[in-house]
Amino acid sequence: MILVKRAAARVAAGVLAAAALAIAGPATAQAATDAGGAAPVTGTLTITPSTTVVGGQVVVVATATNNTSSTVAASLGIENPQYAAEQITAVSGHACTPRNLRRLIYCGNNLLAPGASMTITVKLTAIAGGTDNFTVYARVTYTTDDTFAYGTLTVS
Repeated sequence: MILVKRAAARVAAGVLAAAALAIAGPATAQAATDAGGAAPVTGTLTITPSTTVVGGQVVVVATATNNTSSTVAASLGIENPQYAAEQITAVSGHACTPRNLRRLIYCGNNLLAPGASMTITVKLTAIAGGTDNFTVYARVTYTTDDTFAYGTLTVS
C-alpha cells in the first residue's frame, strides 16, 4: 500500500510539473530586456508608397530586431485583414522564410543574433479602393511579449 501511495505521489508531481511547464513555456524562451528597458524583440513596418491608385504597386516591409545581448528565437508576422483588396505578387524574407496565409504572413528565426534583424517583404498590387490596415508583430518565440507596428495603405 505504501508503494502505491508513493507511486501515485510521484505521478501527481510529474503531472503538475508538466502542467507548469506547459503554462509557463520553456525557461529559455524568456529574454531579458536590455539595460534601457527596450523590448527583447521589436517590430517596424514600412509601406511604400502609403497612398496609391487601383492597379498601383506597393511594397510592405516588416522587420524584427533582436535588442538583447544574446541569441533568441524570434517570430515576425504581418496581419492584413483587407487582403481581398490586394493581389500579392511576391513574398520574400531575409533571415527567415515567410509563410503566406494571405491574411497573415509570418516567419521565425531560431537563432537571431544580438542586434540582428529579420524581414518579410511583400509586393502587392492594389485591386480595390479603400483603406488597408496592416499590423506587424515581433516577439521572442513562445512568449506573449509582442511589440506591434501599424501602417495604413490608402487606395483611390
